[in-house]
Amino acid sequence: MRGLQRLRKHRNSGMTLVEMVVTLLVFSIMMTMMVGILSPAAKIFVRIQRLQYAQIVLDNTIQELRGMTLDATGHVKIYEKCGANDGIADQTGVDSGQGLEFVNEDGYVMLISTEGCPETGVYRGSQLLSTVKLGDVPAGRLFARYYVREKDAKYHYEDAAGQPIARAVNSVFTDGYYMGNYLEIIFSYPAGTVQDGVVDYLEAEVRLYNDAERTELVVKENVVLDLRYDVKRQDRVTADKAEL
Repeated sequence: MRGLQRLRKHRNSGMTLVEMVVTLLVFSIMMTMMVGILSPAAKIFVRIQRLQYAQIVLDNTIQELRGMTLDATGHVKIYEKCGANDGIADQTGVDSGQGLEFVNEDGYVMLISTEGCPETGVYRGSQLLSTVKLGDVPAGRLFARYYVREKDAKYHYEDAAGQPIARAVNSVFTDGYYMGNYLEIIFSYPAGTVQDGVVDYLEAEVRLYNDAERTELVVKENVVLDLRYDVKRQDRVTADKAEL
């Protein structure tokens, strides 16, 4: 009798072990299925979250851009190329492009773009205060350069040696603001705007990319930049080289 009881206990113990193994096997299968289902969902969530962040960056940038251009006076001018390796001295204006030039309410010429800043000497009068080096303002970041107009209404973009100079250089946002994204802005005039014609507003296509090469577009928006004052389109040369 005792032997039979021990046998029953042994059998009961064996059945419990089998049930545990089966339970673990079923649990593993279910977990594998859940991971397979949740992994694409997690990727979609990350993608949506990144898109939301990019949209926030884009919206804030547009508001800042509107604030910068609202009080433009005198003239507005668009440069086709305005990158770190694109000198604009002696260049004429175009219908649309990367750089926007205008006079602010303080009488300084402002040049804004997202194409990177060349190595630039920052001067106060004839005194060199500092040098903004290549890479300090990389492409994909909104920044502004300021210049003093001379008596001929032009300003010195380069010194006599061909080195870019400015009154000041200002990065509008810190690098972390972009959350790993890269900005591009293409400015344009309303259709039919001609040289010396009055400009009530400008148009801009603002794009945000996922990579520094700006090939993976995340989000873009076409916006209108209203101008408070009546300004004129200027295509003639406004930036030149300083004399010796």
